[in-house]
Amino acid sequence: MAIIVFSKITITKGFQTWKEMVYEADGKLEEHGIKFIFAGTQKDDPTKLHVIMQFPSMDALEAFKGDEELTKKRIQAGAVVETMEMTPMSDDYLTNYPEPHIRH
Repeated sequence: MAIIVFSKITITKGFQTWKEMVYEADGKLEEHGIKFIFAGTQKDDPTKLHVIMQFPSMDALEAFKGDEELTKKRIQAGAVVETMEMTPMSDDYLTNYPEPHIRH
């Protein structure tokens, strides 16, 4: 069963740098089974990144958290990993209502 996780973290090198890191780490993220549902910064504070991710399991989430190579890449891209908060969501949720909004 998939796990939806809401995450908040401070970034210091801007969203574009963080996004480029995500694209460059695509194989590593795929290895953990991560899918991004949403990622973006607060309108009033571009250092506050909010992400909604899907993991295939809690084990995959824990593997992501413990991946030292990926953590180093995230730090290099300006992620202040000490500020990261990850909140697994309940199994009862609504998505893409009434239709998805996608901007890449």
